[in-house]
Amino acid sequence: MPVKKQEAHRALELLEDYHSRLSTPQDHALRSAIERVIRIFKSRLFQALLDIQEFYELTLLDETKTVQQKTIETLLIASKWEHDNAVKTNETNRIKQQEYQQQQEELHRQQQHLLQMQILQEDSKLPIIDLPEAKLTLPKVSR
Repeated sequence: MPVKKQEAHRALELLEDYHSRLSTPQDHALRSAIERVIRIFKSRLFQALLDIQEFYELTLLDETKTVQQKTIETLLIASKWEHDNAVKTNETNRIKQQEYQQQQEELHRQQQHLLQMQILQEDSKLPIIDLPEAKLTLPKVSR
């Protein structure tokens, strides 16, 4: 489902609202997972705000720097942030690929298990036939 721009700024609020509606014991694992996501999101958001504040104070408000120096430093920080984001995106894509492969393997295992269960079920429907007892006779050996 695509993210709506008008809801993007409310992402944390929406997540916390959803979290607050989870109340049954079956929801415990999901509540814990969402709490973890919220904690990580807040931490990253706070770090991003600190980075912006530091950039603003050390670069843009520094009256000893020329406009050209500020421009260069602004472009450098933009490149750094883009690179950091690209690394995170690549890592996220790698993790998603691993998760997809694990899901496919689990699906294959489940399909194999279902197939085995069907075979066993079909075997149990076969009529039982009494077979005559096999008699083993050995030739006599003279010494």
